[in-house]
Amino acid sequence: MKHIFIALTVLLSFGSMESSAQSFLKKITKTVGKEIENRLTKEVEKLTGKETEGEPQQTRQEQPVSNNTQVTQSDSQITPSKEYRADSINALVPCGPATGKLNGYEWVDMGLPSGTLWATYNVDATKPEQSGKLYAWGEISTKTNYTRETSKYNGKEFHDFSGDAANDIATAKWGKGWRMPTQEEFSELLFYCNWKYVEKGGIKGSEITNPKTNSSIFLPVTGYMDETKRYNTTGNGMYWTSSPHTDQWNTGAHIYQFGGALGEMSISERAYGLAVRPVTDSDINTETPSSGEINGHKWVDLGLPSGIKWATCNIGADAADKIGNHYAWGEVSTYTDDTSGKNEMYGKNCNDISGNSTYDVARAEWGGTWRIPTYNEYKELMENCTFEWTTLGRRSGLKVTSKTNGNYIFLPLSGDFRARTDTYGRPNDIDKSAAYWSSTPINGTHSMNAYAFNIYENRYILLYYNRYCGFSIRPVSD
Repeated sequence: MKHIFIALTVLLSFGSMESSAQSFLKKITKTVGKEIENRLTKEVEKLTGKETEGEPQQTRQEQPVSNNTQVTQSDSQITPSKEYRADSINALVPCGPATGKLNGYEWVDMGLPSGTLWATYNVDATKPEQSGKLYAWGEISTKTNYTRETSKYNGKEFHDFSGDAANDIATAKWGKGWRMPTQEEFSELLFYCNWKYVEKGGIKGSEITNPKTNSSIFLPVTGYMDETKRYNTTGNGMYWTSSPHTDQWNTGAHIYQFGGALGEMSISERAYGLAVRPVTDSDINTETPSSGEINGHKWVDLGLPSGIKWATCNIGADAADKIGNHYAWGEVSTYTDDTSGKNEMYGKNCNDISGNSTYDVARAEWGGTWRIPTYNEYKELMENCTFEWTTLGRRSGLKVTSKTNGNYIFLPLSGDFRARTDTYGRPNDIDKSAAYWSSTPINGTHSMNAYAFNIYENRYILLYYNRYCGFSIRPVSD
């Protein structure tokens, strides 16, 4: 086994200190922000009735069967709601300290959507510039010979072991609460932060900084162990995640790999010895008022005329400040780049889908009486509640407070998927905007659209959007 890496990396020019993902994100963010600005300033004043420029035309198809009697929106009823602006208030819950310790080991809050906290140095190190010891994937002790034959999980099907002390060296060495990052968590770190190849204290490494919070960590070069030798100790850094790369051979696992001209997620053979940078989870209390539960999901009574119950968090989230999942309109599987522009409901004349488990992801995922809110139910919310711009946990968003009983829900900025190009599996504008689907479609010549509740900075409005967009879902129940 001689220096073989299954590298899924993008090589940059040696003069560049920024990852390709970051460059792309800036382009997408600029485009999406401009689109929202245009919609909010132009469409509210006058609707042209024309198809959105660049949208593909599709032949009308039979409408799906609906199990409800909600009235659909036709071309003659395309009416955005009034645009509102939310007042600014102090934070509901403090964001918590920027740094801290767990079991005596330091962490830093990198300002990520997940709230994941990153250690300031590696396992077996005492300061950021030290590489620490190198371990084979899924093993909790070092050894003299790193080969496929001595590898514990080479060629074996195995699951993600983050937090399992029997396989996770971070948990085994640093104690409960600390763990090896998953592939998703390392990818999140790289996507929302900038990285530079720098030198600190005479040691080269990857400096990763969140441009919003200015928090940063330094990952030193580490090299890697192959058989009995350690290679590339002065130029490259290679860090394990706990996530296996699943293929027919079961020999790989996901890693973060960097050098003078690259800094991307990659795949390495499990037999190699690599470094580990631990993570831990946020413990900030983000509870909001609740009045009861349906199928294990909390709801709150906002004293609305209809008596509708609003959920306290988004689908795919376990707390009010979590983003959750994104969905194209009328689809019950989560949004991916592969489905962008391929929405099944695009161009179909159809009834309101609220409560129809074939097309309503709230009913499909949460069951019971949960469903996607209709256009009129969002409008009722807007007319009977006050909206205030605030922060809950680590997310900005709208605090929606009942004018009747003072109860509230929190709608976090969750970003969205709008562009039909690769977004690296991440929503755009998570710190500026959010869009929440209603269940109400538009038919006729606008049958590629449906209504959504849109938040952009401190403004909010009901507008129509292409059904292939990936938006959040906040369920309601009767």
